[in-house]
Amino acid sequence: MLKLELDLLARPAAADVAIVIDVLRMTSTASQLFAQGLHKLVVVADIEQARLLAAQNKALLLGERGGKKLPGFDGGNSPLEHRDKNLSKQQAVLCTSNGSKATELAATTEHLLLGAIINAAAVAQKALQLAKDSILLICAGTNGQVSLDDVLGAACIARELLKLEPDLILSDSSKLALKVLDATPNLHAGLCEAKHGQLLQELGFAADIRFAAQLNKLNAVPERKQGQPLSFIRANL
Repeated sequence: MLKLELDLLARPAAADVAIVIDVLRMTSTASQLFAQGLHKLVVVADIEQARLLAAQNKALLLGERGGKKLPGFDGGNSPLEHRDKNLSKQQAVLCTSNGSKATELAATTEHLLLGAIINAAAVAQKALQLAKDSILLICAGTNGQVSLDDVLGAACIARELLKLEPDLILSDSSKLALKVLDATPNLHAGLCEAKHGQLLQELGFAADIRFAAQLNKLNAVPERKQGQPLSFIRANL
């Protein structure tokens, strides 16, 4: 029987299939970039490494700290920042406060996907295609603390997984996340209540929160490229 596990905070993990979730905003941004045709995305936590990789690959350099765009970068971490651009044949490097660290911690898993509310159904479908024994949902958290927005995102993916595989064996943390989702009928309101959501509103990114709350808006799923621990391409569904 297939098992569903959920880590409320990112930690080193070894799993059959892992899905990193950073709803506000890294995994939402990554999914949107691939929806716009991005060829490859490299996710790194170190700022100087991000600069070097972007220069070497002539890639878009995207990143933030504390929600704000890093100096000298081509863009920040907003899923809406490049929405009017055709990104086909382009590469990007993404360096963020929380999601990039969580992705690096999950790099030892056999299959690694990036998931969010906006691609919940698609990432659930891909995870089930790949899984043999277990699926691990990894919440990135915010500055080392559990983050409501990521728990809601994980629960949305868990619910989509259950639609496709009703016999999944759920961990207690998975059940807890689903109960939080059941108590949150309005996803946008739930994201706004999160501490990270409140910060983004203060910084002027309310539109990013509205975007990130749109359940199953996209079918783009970032999937780690074989043999390249932190490089992602768009998954074939």
